[in-house]
Amino acid sequence: MSKNIIVDFEGWIEVDPNEVKFQYIPLIGEETKDEKVITGVEWQALSEDEQSDYILESVIDAQRDCLDGSYETIDVSLGK
Repeated sequence: MSKNIIVDFEGWIEVDPNEVKFQYIPLIGEETKDEKVITGVEWQALSEDEQSDYILESVIDAQRDCLDGSYETIDVSLGK
């Protein structure tokens, strides 16, 4: 039986705000009719409080489309 592979990484990326997307995360109990997805440009125009209502839609897409970046650590190990 094979084990899962664990990849532990740490680093940063720089992304064009036109290329990155943020998704609205509703408060507990809040009703939303559609998924609200905005660009990084729209996210930057929000107040800090409003920005905290959104998360990065896809870290993988942001990494793929990044302008620059660096990984401090990439470790690979076997799971339990």
